[in-house]
Amino acid sequence: MIGDDYVPFADGERWGFRDGSGHTVIAPEFDAAGSFSEGLARVRSNGKWGFIDTSGGWVILPRFEQTRVFTGGVAKVKADGKWSLVDRKGEIVDDLDNQSFLDDRGRFIDEKEYRTWEKPPGADEEEE
Repeated sequence: MIGDDYVPFADGERWGFRDGSGHTVIAPEFDAAGSFSEGLARVRSNGKWGFIDTSGGWVILPRFEQTRVFTGGVAKVKADGKWSLVDRKGEIVDDLDNQSFLDDRGRFIDEKEYRTWEKPPGADEEEE
């Protein structure tokens, strides 16, 4: 099972996952949670993001400021203010410079396309 039918849910301030029938499959023990992709879900614990498998076990321990979903065997992650791509073992496979942009499917896009759906790198606040 790759968990694509698992849905994150909140129980108070803690997050877990339910299956398509509404049964809890991963207890709500995370600060935040994202959807499963390629068998891994991004979750936040103690202020850092990492990735779990469908049993709720850590595959990549939480050490990132931000994460995106796995696409094509890699995920975009941010650590120490810098974006990189990691593999399913959490190993950095590519450093991304400020001119590199990825869409929500992990495809490289140009700056104009990027600005239509996400804030540019280094923009801490919305423009007024």
